[in-house]
Amino acid sequence: MMKALFLLLLGTAISHAELRVVTNFEGGNAEVVSLDQAAGRLRIMPALHEGRGWPCWWSLRLEGVGAGQEITLEVQAQTKPFRPDTVLNASWCQPDFASVSHDGKTWRHTAKAERTAEKVAIYKIQAEGTSLWLAWGPPFVPADAEKLLAEVQAKLGDEAERFELAKTRDGRPVNGIRIGKADAPRQVWVNARQHAWESGGAWVGRGLLEWIASDEAKTLRSQCCIHFIPIMDVDNVTLGAGGKEALPQDHNRDWSAAPHYPEVAAAQRRLTEIQQKNGLDVFMDLHNPGAGDRVPFFFGPFGFERMSGLRQKNYQRWIELASAHITGPLKVDPKYRFANYVKTDEERGRMSSGWARAHGGEGTISVTLETAWNTPHSTVEGYLTVGAQLGRTLAEYLRE
Repeated sequence: MMKALFLLLLGTAISHAELRVVTNFEGGNAEVVSLDQAAGRLRIMPALHEGRGWPCWWSLRLEGVGAGQEITLEVQAQTKPFRPDTVLNASWCQPDFASVSHDGKTWRHTAKAERTAEKVAIYKIQAEGTSLWLAWGPPFVPADAEKLLAEVQAKLGDEAERFELAKTRDGRPVNGIRIGKADAPRQVWVNARQHAWESGGAWVGRGLLEWIASDEAKTLRSQCCIHFIPIMDVDNVTLGAGGKEALPQDHNRDWSAAPHYPEVAAAQRRLTEIQQKNGLDVFMDLHNPGAGDRVPFFFGPFGFERMSGLRQKNYQRWIELASAHITGPLKVDPKYRFANYVKTDEERGRMSSGWARAHGGEGTISVTLETAWNTPHSTVEGYLTVGAQLGRTLAEYLRE
C-alpha cells in the first residue's frame, strides 16, 4: 500500500515538473519564443550571435519532461538580421527531420516536420525519461573531436601523431592528427567544419578517419600520410553559432595572403611545407550544402572542361572512383558541380579549395564534398557510411 502511494506521488511529481530549456553546453543554442508548460509545447528560434554568421544551428536539452510525455517543438527563423537588412531564410534552420536523443549520446531522427503557413516547423517527440536532447542535426562538438582523436591515436600507436594546428582567436586549440609517415610518398589533407553549423561534415570526417584507422586501410597507411582536422572553426562550434558569413570574414573565404583566423594561416603554412617537401596529392574540405540538395556532390575546379594533361586525368579519375564507391544510402552525384554563385576569381582564390589548388602541383586535386543533410538518410549512420566510402575512394585513387 505504501509502495503504491509512493509511486503515485512520484508520478504526480514528474507530471507536474517544470519544463526547462538548457543550452549552457558546447554547441548549445536556442532562443525561447514561448513555452506552454501544460501542453508541453516549446517554440524556439536559433539565437543570434552578433557577427558570428548565420543563425541556423540550434541545440538544446529539455529538462523536467516525463517518461512517455509528448513534446511539441516548434522552430521558426530568427527575426533579427544577422547582417544589416539581412534576415536568414527559415529553410536553413528547419530540417525535414531534426535530431533527438534520450541520453545525450545516441542520436536519431524525429518524425518528419509539419510546416505551417507562418513558416514554422513542428516536430513531435515522445520522451523516454526526464531529459530530452533536441538539435538541428546530430551534434559534433570539440569534446567529440578530442575523443575521436584520442581513440584513433590509442588504436594506431606509433602510426599516428596528434598535433595542435593553432589556437583560435578566442584561445581554443584546433587539434588534428597525422596518420602515416611524415615523409610518405603520398600526402593528403582533410579538414571539416569551416562552417560551424555543418555538423554532418564532421560526422563524415569521423567515418573517414575511423576507416583509415581500420585493418582495411593498412596498405593506405603504409604508403600515405593523412593530415586530418575534424573541426576548423572551433570557436563558433563551441558557441553554437552558425559561422557562415561571419564578420569580418567567412572562415572559408579567409584563405588569403593575410588570414583573419590563426587556424587558416597555420593550415596554409603546413600545406605549403607539405607541397615543398613531398608534393600534395589530395586536399579535401568537408561541408553540408543547401536544404534543397538531396544527394552528396563534389565541387570541382572551375575550368574543368578546359583542363588537359595529368591534372584533368586526376580530377576525372577521382569523380569516377567516388561514383563507384559512394553508392548509398547517400549516393554521390556522378558529376562535379561548380560554385558558380562565387562571382569573382579573387573570391574563388580565397576559398580553401581554390587556395589549395593554386598552391599545389600539377598532380594535386582539391575538392569539396557537400553531403546532403535534408534527407531521411542524413543520420549519424548515413554520414559515417559516406565517410568510410570516401576512404575507399581515396585508397583506390592513391593506389594507381
